Amino acid sequence: MHTNSMKDESARPVPSLVQRVWLRLGSLSLSAQFLIAASLIVFGLMAGVSFFVAAQVEKAARNAAGAAGAVRMQALVAPLIERAENGEFRFDDVFQGKINNLIGQGPPGQRVINIKIWTADGRQIYPPGTSAEEPGMFEELQQALAGQTVVSRTTVAKHQYSDEETSQSLLEIYGPLVRSADGEVLLAGEIYEESEVLERQIAETRSTSMAGVLLLSVPMLSLLYLVVRKGARLIEQQRRTLRESLRNAIELSVENNRLRLLADNARVEAGKLNERILDQIGADLHDGSVQLLTLVKLRLSDLVTPRSDVSQATRDALNKILDLVGNVLDEVRNLSAGLVLPELEHATIDEALQLATKRYLEITGRETTLIGSAGIDLRIPDLSICLYRFVLEGLMNSYRHASSNSHMVRCSFKRGRLFVAVVDIGQRPVLSSKREVQRVRLGKVSQKRRIRSFGGRMRYFPRRNGSFAIASLPIGNE
Repeated sequence: MHTNSMKDESARPVPSLVQRVWLRLGSLSLSAQFLIAASLIVFGLMAGVSFFVAAQVEKAARNAAGAAGAVRMQALVAPLIERAENGEFRFDDVFQGKINNLIGQGPPGQRVINIKIWTADGRQIYPPGTSAEEPGMFEELQQALAGQTVVSRTTVAKHQYSDEETSQSLLEIYGPLVRSADGEVLLAGEIYEESEVLERQIAETRSTSMAGVLLLSVPMLSLLYLVVRKGARLIEQQRRTLRESLRNAIELSVENNRLRLLADNARVEAGKLNERILDQIGADLHDGSVQLLTLVKLRLSDLVTPRSDVSQATRDALNKILDLVGNVLDEVRNLSAGLVLPELEHATIDEALQLATKRYLEITGRETTLIGSAGIDLRIPDLSICLYRFVLEGLMNSYRHASSNSHMVRCSFKRGRLFVAVVDIGQRPVLSSKREVQRVRLGKVSQKRRIRSFGGRMRYFPRRNGSFAIASLPIGNE
């Protein structure tokens, strides 16, 4: 057993890091979950705002640097370019000396580091001797030859750079340098400037924006956290109250089910006891009153025989008494026979219903139709006796009060319930006196009580063309 449990534990999938994090977050309180989620959202937005502001500042600073670089090229570099007699641009030692004098000028953090000059076909002609044999056109140079000012960084490779240019982050400013008479750009200039001031402005702007957002978000998060915490406490209190109410409801439901089972068992036992009492009463009548009346009838028969010492009037009176005793004996015998039902001791439900219709035929001489069947081989003596008495009582009531009607018994079993109906069709029963009405009412009450003792229900429906009584009983699989 221990080995199997270890195998089962080893076979369980190990949760991933994300699943463990979600499980951990799910175990936290509602206020803690809100604080974590709100902090991530707010600080994420804060970081996004700060980067957006920094990007806008960088864009504005680059545009300003580009404008300043374009002015420098037009004011400082363009006047130094001269043409030879053949119309070619001259970049001699004098020009190079003047350019060297310009390098390093400017405020700290924005000094000029290098100057390059490009021709209209994409060749770098200054400084000389650097990739002059490899003309190439890139996007920034195309825009500068088109008359625009473009700002970029040396961190993005566009052409060949020196080690000094790639070792530090510099600003590249491309712009038109020399134009022809018709406005065509003949030479484009490229100035390398330090970007320390720009980076400092971007960092300051980012830190300022983050500090501002932080100062706004922390009080807002604190206020929202207090509100959510108060609501979470109220929800938790209501949850505990609901759990306690649910626990009490479950306990009450269990107790009600237990009491209902006890009541059902007590009702069934009461029904069984009632049938046993009736059986005992029938046995007592048969062994006591019937025997005594039989003895009385025999004694009266002896007295009725012709004798000289008994007058004719006395014999007539004794004959009347003998007839009365015989009638009473027959009724008591019928009553005893109806109460004592040994043939139902091991009878099924269908057999009990058949015996009831057979008994009805013996008493009244009229046949009745039995339609359907229970469809189950269930042998419960007390239940069989209950159905036997219900059917016989219903048939006898119909016979007494609607003898001209046709009678039938219907039986069916649906969804765990047994339905037995006693039907008479013809004319509506007519009760001749209040005594008959009371007798019928008592008969219906006894039928309902008998059916209820087994957990069932009985309903009576009078119609214009007759009536029918239906008994519905729950039948378990046991």
